[in-house]
Amino acid sequence: MPRRTRYLSLGLGVLAVALLVVGRWDLSLAVGAGALLAWGMKDPARVTWAIFVVAFAVPVTINFGYPTNPSYTLLLLLFVLAVWGGVLRNGNDRWDPKLFGAVLLLPLSALLAGILHWHGAKPIIVGIAPLLAIGALCWRVIEESRRDPRLIARIAEALTWFSVAVAIFAKYQSISGTWPIFDQLAYHWTYTSLFDPTRAAGLSGHPIIYGTFAMAMALVALILRGRYWYVPFTANLVGLVLSGTRSAWVGMFLALVLWLFYEWRKISWRGVGTTVAIAVVAFAFVALRPFPHSSTPSSSSSSSSSSPNSSTPTPRSVDSVRAAGARMSDPIGSASANARFTRIGAVWDGITDDWSTVVFGHGPEANVRYLETTGIDDGQAQVFDNTYLSFWYNYGLLGLISLFLVMLGAYLRFRSLPARVLLVGLAAQVFFFDVWLWIGAVAVFLLAVAMGASGNPAWSTKPLRELVPGIPRPRTEQDVDRVTVQS
Repeated sequence: MPRRTRYLSLGLGVLAVALLVVGRWDLSLAVGAGALLAWGMKDPARVTWAIFVVAFAVPVTINFGYPTNPSYTLLLLLFVLAVWGGVLRNGNDRWDPKLFGAVLLLPLSALLAGILHWHGAKPIIVGIAPLLAIGALCWRVIEESRRDPRLIARIAEALTWFSVAVAIFAKYQSISGTWPIFDQLAYHWTYTSLFDPTRAAGLSGHPIIYGTFAMAMALVALILRGRYWYVPFTANLVGLVLSGTRSAWVGMFLALVLWLFYEWRKISWRGVGTTVAIAVVAFAFVALRPFPHSSTPSSSSSSSSSSPNSSTPTPRSVDSVRAAGARMSDPIGSASANARFTRIGAVWDGITDDWSTVVFGHGPEANVRYLETTGIDDGQAQVFDNTYLSFWYNYGLLGLISLFLVMLGAYLRFRSLPARVLLVGLAAQVFFFDVWLWIGAVAVFLLAVAMGASGNPAWSTKPLRELVPGIPRPRTEQDVDRVTVQS
């Protein structure tokens, strides 16, 4: 690295730290993000690094004076990075008609629904823009993974170690009962610890999205098995529990079942002992409570829409074990579960208005229009909390089938264990929340397709006939020749 570059990097680092010390989180983040983008704009591989860092590390619950919604602003930034990465490659990306069709399938479904149920051009643009941006990002990371399979492995491993620092921050949140940074800068109180001080949000700004991140990083650490892999794996198990995100727990369980299905031949007593040790250490860190005599704040409703009396959270230690047990004790009868059942009924009534809404939906942004005009009068947040039903409500059965085709196509095309495990975990979790404008959750899908497209032979899955005893192997020409010689 040239001396001038080292001095500049050192100066920017000192400036960022100084801004943190004086309490200017926003300016410190701006310095860091600006330095990252300047560094990344010179090389296509660095652009890929910048895409994942921005997607996972920059929360959408803080508005630093963006010209529009933070999610749309960051999606636009990521889209620009993806396009710029293609420009740096001089337009030499490999032409793949199937990939091009997959990128356009969801936007075209949304466009068709918007034309048939016309509410103006603006809802169509607002609804299609995130789908196009996500498609462009998938194209970019897939192309870079194909060019340099080791690139995505380095990025994935770096992210697992980054997640250790996030897990430490999440533990501090549970110890103090506050969410530093977010309590001061979040643009709405539901993105602060007042939302639920018994849960941790990490750097994602919301416990559900932090649960998605912790789930993904734990799975990546488990599969990559880099040096000291058990450290990020254990840290993210702790973070997963601290988030209190039951949907991520379900996704993690199903993903581990799939992982065991592919790796059951490698099970050993040593592995069982390692699993027990990791579980004991993770439980110890979850239970760690430096202030045991502090009162544990009661869990607030997970999506209450009424404004609290105080905007300044009071630091109080949280009994994380008791909080996690409370969330597991009655998952069906909880307030959030009842709210989701109510939403399923409301969404289904809207979907089945007539045959055209069943097939083509109500058009882009229809869920927003419904919640703003009619709403669901149960005192909970005005969201549908189900990606699949929201997609069906907006874009109809054709859009929902398109979504399933994209996810199933990615699963079948990428014979990569980390890709398949991440896709199954994410597909299960997004049944319980709307994923599209939560960039940290969408980034898990980007990571999955990038790892799948890399073609790393160490990650490849075995055919089903080699995993399940009793399934006959197709006869080859060599088998026929061998039988002929023996006869």
